[in-house]
Amino acid sequence: MHQSIFVFEFITGGGLAGAPLPPSLTREGAMMRDALLRDALELPNSEVILLHDVRCPPPRPGATTITVADAASFNAAFDHALVRCDRALLVAPETGDVLASLAARVERAGRGLLGCDAESSRIAASKSATAERLRASGIAVIPHYRDAGTLPALPGAWAVKPDDGAGCEGLLKLADHVAARAALQAAGPGAIAQPWLDGEACSMNLLCARGRAAVLSVNRQRLQAGDGGHIKLAALDVGAIAPTPAHVALASRIAATLPGLLGPVGVDFIESGDGPVVVEINPRMSTSACALRDGLGLNLIAATLDALEHGTLPSLDGSGAREIVLQLETGKETG
Repeated sequence: MHQSIFVFEFITGGGLAGAPLPPSLTREGAMMRDALLRDALELPNSEVILLHDVRCPPPRPGATTITVADAASFNAAFDHALVRCDRALLVAPETGDVLASLAARVERAGRGLLGCDAESSRIAASKSATAERLRASGIAVIPHYRDAGTLPALPGAWAVKPDDGAGCEGLLKLADHVAARAALQAAGPGAIAQPWLDGEACSMNLLCARGRAAVLSVNRQRLQAGDGGHIKLAALDVGAIAPTPAHVALASRIAATLPGLLGPVGVDFIESGDGPVVVEINPRMSTSACALRDGLGLNLIAATLDALEHGTLPSLDGSGAREIVLQLETGKETG
C-alpha cells in the first residue's frame, strides 16, 4: 500500500525562517534530517515529503521538497505538507511549546503522528513537570528548586538552568548554594536550581510504543566547561555503555509513566552510585540517534511505523551497538 510520509526537522525545515541560523544547530539539524531521510527513502511504496530552508545545505535527492524562503511561507508550507501526507515525523525543540504545538497540528489534521503526542511533549518540555511526574511513579530524579529562598545549604556544587530548555542549553555549574542562589535570582522566573549530582553524564536512546520501550543504546556524554561556569555538550559516545537491567527497567517505567511516548525518545541521566537518576526526557529524536543506523543497522522510521501500527518493538537490547563518536563541536563522526 502506498503511503506518504512527511519528515520534518525544525532547523533545516524552515522553523527559523526569518531569523538567524546558528551554525551548530544547523549542523545538528542537517545530521538528523539526513539520517531520517536515509531511513524514509528506503521504505517500500512510500513518498517522502520534506520542508527545506533555502539557506541550509541541500538534502539528499529523492524526497518531494517544499522550499521555505521566509517566515511568512513557513506555516503554509507545513500545512501543505500535512494535507499531502499520511504520516508525519517531527524533530523540533520542545522548548517554547514548539514541538507540542506542531504535534497538535498533526493530530488535528488527522494524520498519523510518528512520534510523541502533544500532551507528552508538553510535559517533557518542563524539567520540573517531568520530574514531578516521574517522581510520583517512584523514578529517581534530581530535586529542583524555583525559589532562591528555599535552596537548602547543601555542600558541593549546584546547577542552574532553564526549566523550559533542552540538553545543556543555559546550564551553569556553580561552586555552592550561595552562588546558586544568586544565579537563580538573576535568572528570574523560568529557571530552576538543582544540586550537582556526582556521577557519569549519560543518555539513552529508546524506541517507545505507547507504554512500552526498547533500549537502543546507552551513550556517554562528554561535557565541557566554559567561561562563567557554562557547561556544553561537546561530544557523544553513542553505544559506549552496555545496557544493564537497571537501564532496561528505567526505560520501561518511563514509558509506562508517559504512555504518549512513541518512536525515538532520548533520556538524559546521571549514572550515580545508587543507579541512574533522570535529568530530562527528549520526546523526539536526539542527535545521538543519528548513529543508530550505523551502530545497530536499525531503520528508525520503519521501527516507529511498526510501533504505531502494530505496537511492536525491535528485538534489540542495545548490547550489540557499535560505538560511534559524534563530535558536536566539529560535526565529525568516527566509528
